[in-house]
Amino acid sequence: MGESQVMIKKEEKKKKEGEKRFLQLLDEDQVEVKRLSLDEVEEAVKIMRKCSFDVTESEVSSIVKYNVSFGSFVNRMLIGVALAWPAVYDPEQRIVRGGEETNAIYLEDPAILLSFEGRGIRRILLKQREDDAKSAGKEYTMAYLYEDLPSGSIVDFITESGSQLEKLYLSENYEFFKTKKGVLAVKKL
Repeated sequence: MGESQVMIKKEEKKKKEGEKRFLQLLDEDQVEVKRLSLDEVEEAVKIMRKCSFDVTESEVSSIVKYNVSFGSFVNRMLIGVALAWPAVYDPEQRIVRGGEETNAIYLEDPAILLSFEGRGIRRILLKQREDDAKSAGKEYTMAYLYEDLPSGSIVDFITESGSQLEKLYLSENYEFFKTKKGVLAVKKL
């Protein structure tokens, strides 16, 4: 083997080691989930706007004050926002209504920065809000998926052409109901 071939093999080996190191660094990112505080509202609004949510700081502040919303952080940087608030769910009429005695947590769609998509952060944030609701004595978690009612089976529609979030709800055993306001996803805790 000539000297030039040895040099090429060494360069290829260094390149492969460099690639492995880069992939390893991405894999070591630790996602931390914690309850959002009012100090993080400004950053949460920025994340949500980057994800096409039309929100104001006062709206997000009023929701964060309920103390049931969470954020996901990587290296102390907020990369995902999952708002939630107490609600009343009537299982017989399958409606969400106002009232003092809340028995459910309403889940807003999570906002996750595009560069962190595909890492299971939606599932982590969903589980965190479900666990928090259960420990607070709530019976249900729920979310409206969309206003337009699909014809036929909702489950078939979600399976064939649903969003990542809708498929996540399906995989986490949510039930889907057609209501006057659209499709409601509900899970009994």
